[in-house]
Amino acid sequence: MSEERRPRLSHAMLLLPLLRAQLGGVASRHSLPAGLEVELLPIVEDGLFGYELLPNRDTHTYLTLGADANDKPIVRSNLYCMSAPSALRLATVSGRALLPHELEAWDEIEQRDVRYPDWPSAAAAVWAELARMFADTPRYAITIHDEGCASFDQTLAIARSRLRGYDPSIEFCGIPDEAQYGYVLKDTRGGHGNLVLRSSGSWELHWTTRAGHIDEQWRATPFDGEAAWACVDESLVEPMHPLAFQVRDERKASRRRR
Repeated sequence: MSEERRPRLSHAMLLLPLLRAQLGGVASRHSLPAGLEVELLPIVEDGLFGYELLPNRDTHTYLTLGADANDKPIVRSNLYCMSAPSALRLATVSGRALLPHELEAWDEIEQRDVRYPDWPSAAAAVWAELARMFADTPRYAITIHDEGCASFDQTLAIARSRLRGYDPSIEFCGIPDEAQYGYVLKDTRGGHGNLVLRSSGSWELHWTTRAGHIDEQWRATPFDGEAAWACVDESLVEPMHPLAFQVRDERKASRRRR
């Protein structure tokens, strides 16, 4: 991953919530088959920074909604060859080591980027493509559970506040449970460190420069980690806009002030 394409903490704090808000804002116009779930993974890949969408069903096409170097919206489709065993770029699947021919399959990827004039158009295109990929019927409303991603937004904001005077880049490799391995932090002046989610439920921030060290720890925001970011069931639950959590809290604060 080239150094210049890693987003800075300040950039990640702004772009990731924006992408989810755009996806959530148009979700009510689309429907998907019952049982489909979609997770979001932050990723920087080949000049694109955004979210890769990981459905819980087998597919050979994986979508990424993100921004290019000029912060313009792009929807990327990665079409893996038919022998590719999984969307996950790992050496094992379900504990089984992949065979040489399966590993070689990752080299056979067809990548397509489509640029859009604005974010709502790009987000709508993502849902439309998912609907095309999973065309089962009957179809139901899409429900958004944003608490987990929103808590990570807060984590990035806390890390940014603890690194006063620095705005390091952060590396997103786009692998499941990446937080437990640690996000790499770097800056152009030689500062380096990582941001790690420990099994104890605490975030640890480590940062080293020529001037010294910063070691900080804080409790992770609790949330229901079992719910996928987007899911579909046979109920008529109205999908919730990701920013509705914030709006709801602001309304409560407004009533308290009165």
